[in-house]
Amino acid sequence: MKWRRSAKSSSSSGSTGPGPGPAQAAGTADLQRQVGELSSEAQALMVSGFSADAAPLQQEARRLMYVLVERDPGDREAKLMLGSLLYGLGSTLVSARQPDRALAALTECAGVYEELAELGEPDMRPLVADVRARKAQVLTQLGRGVSAVMESDQAVMTYLDLGADNSAHPLCLDLARVLTLNANVLYSYGDHDLAVCSADWGVRFYLSRAEAINSGSLAESFMHGRYLRGAAGIAARVHSEQGRPEIALAVGATEVHSARAMARSNAPEDLAHLASALTRHGLVLRDAGRTDEGGELIEEGHRLDPATAAEAEATGNGDEPLSASFSAALAAAARRLGDDRVPSALRDLAFDPADRATTVVPSLRCQTQTAPAVATMLAGLAVDLLNDPDPSSAREAGLLGREAHYLFAAASRAQVMSMRYQFHDYGATWARMLLALIPAFENSPGGAVIAEDLAGWLGGITVQLQPFALMDQVTARLVEECNTLLERLLP
Repeated sequence: MKWRRSAKSSSSSGSTGPGPGPAQAAGTADLQRQVGELSSEAQALMVSGFSADAAPLQQEARRLMYVLVERDPGDREAKLMLGSLLYGLGSTLVSARQPDRALAALTECAGVYEELAELGEPDMRPLVADVRARKAQVLTQLGRGVSAVMESDQAVMTYLDLGADNSAHPLCLDLARVLTLNANVLYSYGDHDLAVCSADWGVRFYLSRAEAINSGSLAESFMHGRYLRGAAGIAARVHSEQGRPEIALAVGATEVHSARAMARSNAPEDLAHLASALTRHGLVLRDAGRTDEGGELIEEGHRLDPATAAEAEATGNGDEPLSASFSAALAAAARRLGDDRVPSALRDLAFDPADRATTVVPSLRCQTQTAPAVATMLAGLAVDLLNDPDPSSAREAGLLGREAHYLFAAASRAQVMSMRYQFHDYGATWARMLLALIPAFENSPGGAVIAEDLAGWLGGITVQLQPFALMDQVTARLVEECNTLLERLLP
């Protein structure tokens, strides 16, 4: 298997240091002891379910760690400890339902790890990738799906670049975990074709390492089991949505099996997940003609957790997500705008998720060097759909427009030559598409946060276009239009 691109075609990090206090006079060994004690106490509270009480202890430990770092800025070990503490703080704040503060802690953590990487500290890339994957989950909770997809994209690409797609690689299980998290982000805010491919590969990698997982510690087995359960759940939903019942049944059985194993914890969350998995799989079995078998699972789910099972039965696959699939959006565009309006180069980017496809993130959709050109075609299609009188076209416009944005952003991140030396053209196309897309999201149910998220990206593009505005009146008017929208949307 080869992970390659198809040949067819900022959040505030918060405070960065402590204020003066008694810690300044304490000895280094004493500060290290205090940090250790605070971290241990916070961990005990976390295990007991008191995340909100654990967070202040970790914040104090963070403050003391900055004292140690400032005393010896060259102490990489202290910075590694600081990064680990910030990563843990981010997790605690997520559990305490404080996503904004969690995002700030994780952004701060990423900065520490990236600084260490620049200093030559080895093995930092997986740590940075893990922080990005965790940030993507928090951004998803906050509704900032566009930024979530880009963070998750980078996390997955890091592990693929490190060769973790080999089942014998020591980072294979880390890749499986990140692919599962990526599938969750894409299911909510991306292309469902990408989401199901990511989930499928997460399941495959976990099953290929089942023996190693089962022979590990109980804590690790439960951790990987929960991720396997999540990947299988998303795969079952999308395969069912896209009309592949045989695959949906197979992977749904995997979800139920792993959910039963996790429910041995008797944790309310695990029991609720089992009830939901039983009910959803039962519904798929019933639709496939296996009525008695499906009915038994649905009844079991209702006995286990009546409220959760009733919700799963009433909503089928859950609330309708923001996104559909790239291939379906292209087909809809062809029906509404005409076949000749959808270039063959875009049609060639569609793929069959059931054919072991390895396109699991937007930046793998095409070669990096061709991404700006592909994004330009997608941007034009999205704008045309927004102008289509059929109100249902807005859904496809939103998906294709976001896919264009992801490719523009990926090419910019990779410093593709055309994005560097032709930004006057590609950047203007990117900005004009966002100017059309942002109001569409702003006026759609639940789309206001996406609009603000996109506006944040538009702000960065506008800054890059400013120098061209001094020489070109067309670009000057575009920049002025962008600034008007930004002043309205962003504080």
